[in-house]
Amino acid sequence: MIGRKVAVISGGFSEEQEPSRESGKCVADVLRKLGHTVYVIEYDNSIISSIEDISPDIIFPLVQGKHHGDGTVQALLECLKIPYIGSRPYSAAIINHKTECKKIWRGRGILTPDYFEYSFDEYANDSFKDFADKVKANEMLLPVVVKPPTQGNRYGMVFVKDKESFEDIRNSFAYDDVLLVEAFVEGRFFTQGILEIEGVITALPLVEVLDCSNDEFKTFPGGSSVRTHDLTPEQADETTCITLIAAALTGATGFARLDYHLSGGKFYLLEINAVPGLVPGYSSMCECAAAAGYSYEGFVEMLLSTAK
Repeated sequence: MIGRKVAVISGGFSEEQEPSRESGKCVADVLRKLGHTVYVIEYDNSIISSIEDISPDIIFPLVQGKHHGDGTVQALLECLKIPYIGSRPYSAAIINHKTECKKIWRGRGILTPDYFEYSFDEYANDSFKDFADKVKANEMLLPVVVKPPTQGNRYGMVFVKDKESFEDIRNSFAYDDVLLVEAFVEGRFFTQGILEIEGVITALPLVEVLDCSNDEFKTFPGGSSVRTHDLTPEQADETTCITLIAAALTGATGFARLDYHLSGGKFYLLEINAVPGLVPGYSSMCECAAAAGYSYEGFVEMLLSTAK
């Protein structure tokens, strides 16, 4: 690709601002090596004037979380009519809401852990026994994972198994008024990226994330080792099919990452991330690209070609 003027948007004011800045720096550095003129823009109150001052050819938004990569920045770029990388506003909003994704996937028969929604008003009036009764009424067992549906990483996530951990839910409502209560599915952790190649959404190789055990339940904090999976061809093909269908149902474009737990021989789709981290040697999206044979430079250049 001929050298372009590219603006990388990162940072912001969400809990994910520092990972966003790290990804932004890595992407900016490699784009400069590839011959592009690159500007790194902080996502703040002057974002519009910063973009207009630069007048970039392409924008690479790497902000994450509520009021950031949830369709907010994408809608802004649509208004400015500047080509950008990633999903469109409506799709980004769906992808950023874990509960809405699960509803869509369940409607098409995609296996995802059982769940129910839990409001602050309920929590304010419930004892731990009341909560445990609701878990049972939804045909689930303790322990369960409670998390704000619009947050990434582990922000606001609570592993509820007893009265003490139930009380910790109060802090989770700082993020969302209604939480996602999800069945705890213990198993091996897998992740799979998608990449748009010449307009076609393509699944990258599935990789297994190792050493991803944090406290009492598995989640992916980044920086864990990964390996090429040892699944049968049938298992890998089935999961790739699920990935492509699940991504299409949310309208994901450009690139995204989907996470799974393998338990009892079944893959449970946990979530999709519209703006996954892009730190080489650390972010699992980059590991998926590497498994497909992409160098980090080649992967970033491919991402740049998806701007629209």
